[in-house]
Amino acid sequence: MAPREKISIFAYASMSRITHAHRKMALTEEQMKRMMIQRERALEIKRKKNEDRERAATAATAAAAVQAGAATKEGAKPNDNNIGDNEAPCTEMEEWERGESKLVTKEEAMRKYCLPLGTLAVCSYEEKANPRHKGWTPMRLYNRSEVRKRAHERFNGLDGLVDERRRRERKRFAKDMEETKDLFKTKKSKTP
Repeated sequence: MAPREKISIFAYASMSRITHAHRKMALTEEQMKRMMIQRERALEIKRKKNEDRERAATAATAAAAVQAGAATKEGAKPNDNNIGDNEAPCTEMEEWERGESKLVTKEEAMRKYCLPLGTLAVCSYEEKANPRHKGWTPMRLYNRSEVRKRAHERFNGLDGLVDERRRRERKRFAKDMEETKDLFKTKKSKTP
């Protein structure tokens, strides 16, 4: 190959950028119209989703208010464990839950309350900007009293939940021990 034909990859890339910069493509009227229609359709879908979310939130708030109102009408005293005003009366709390915030992250709900994603999907939540990076998916914060209530229903009360949490911890520990059992063993070499 002759020396003049040798061009570095970087030089070729910069030359191709220059030639592409001179060739600007113009959109036709039809393409522009199609893009506008698709944009309007996407905005309409987004608006409908937001309306559905708002309707679901107001329905959940109304249902909680009706349930709280029914409990006080029956002569039951509101539970001291309630954190919010519009929440349904809470079930028993564990010691570590006292003083905690009324919202719980998805990871904490799955780890501490042993709830699967399917159960969390039907729970009400608030979306907040992701604290790790603003561009990422918003963080979902679930109502702690609702998550606790669903966990107690699933595992038959506080004792069942505590037993399930301990069982899962033992299972994780056993798995970790199994994975690391041969970690410090030295391999014996075969000598003839």
